[in-house]
Amino acid sequence: MLWLLAFTAGLVRGFSGFGFSIILALGLMATVPPSVAVPVALLLDLVCSAGLWIGACRGFHQPGGYRLIAGMLLAVPIGTLLLTILPALWMTPAVAAVCLVGSGLILARPVAAQKTVDQSRHLAFPAGLASGLAMSMASAGGPPLMLYLLRSGLDVTQLRATAILFFAASSACALLGLWLFDALGTEHLQLAVGLLLPALLGNFAGQYLHHRWQPGSLRVIVGALLAGLSGWLLLTSLSTALTVSL
Repeated sequence: MLWLLAFTAGLVRGFSGFGFSIILALGLMATVPPSVAVPVALLLDLVCSAGLWIGACRGFHQPGGYRLIAGMLLAVPIGTLLLTILPALWMTPAVAAVCLVGSGLILARPVAAQKTVDQSRHLAFPAGLASGLAMSMASAGGPPLMLYLLRSGLDVTQLRATAILFFAASSACALLGLWLFDALGTEHLQLAVGLLLPALLGNFAGQYLHHRWQPGSLRVIVGALLAGLSGWLLLTSLSTALTVSL
């Protein structure tokens, strides 16, 4: 079952440039706590995106992209600290709630040509801040970033390339923070290695489909998948938390 989850997450990431870590983390949290699920998702997200980096460098939108990364660098230490100190009993429903809101943002229909690239550039820093916080705390950096990118005026190639390199940077920074907080160990590496092959296969399949299908067509599918996963996890984790508390 976990192999299928990793393959699906890789398929979505290879196709659209985002969605891997949030899908994998949500699925893993059905069996392991967020302190395990989030680092594993970040590890695999970073490894599986490596094959996309060279191509993404050619389409990366530098003015907006650097502002996104600057905001992310400020937020990641805060999110990493919260992940390591909050109790798992309430962290799981909190992560699920963040992801549920994120799925709604993805499903929200972007307004075509609402802003030009230059007009939207000032929003890049706060978007990076929100995405970095959600990424390090819940592997849910995709929704706030894509909400910005889908309304930024960038073409599809620039949008996908900017998302790929931003997530590579944010995953690497979050993992470094977890390591510094001594929250990354053998348990995480073993689970990541076990899921690496299906994640890579899904990533290659997604890249293959990307050249033969319109990238925007997955927005509704990804949003619906995230809404279903996060809604189910939120209900079950809240029920467990309330039962234990009472």
